[in-house]
Amino acid sequence: ETLQRIVSTLANKNDEIHNFIDMLNHTIKNVQVNASNAISELDEEFDGLYSILDEMKGSMANTIQQEEARKIQALQ
Repeated sequence: ETLQRIVSTLANKNDEIHNFIDMLNHTIKNVQVNASNAISELDEEFDGLYSILDEMKGSMANTIQQEEARKIQALQ
């Protein structure tokens, strides 16, 4: 009877361990998906920021070139 109880307890614990492992695997998959989504969102955000900075660079460079041309013309 004691041996049967021990075997039953071990079987129950084994089931608990397998359930815990399954839960951990599920959690790992969720973490991986969440991390992937976060990286994708970060990439999109930085791409947008880079685009804005590139536009600003072009606008500022154009303003500098126009000012340069105006000053050169005034000096000539």
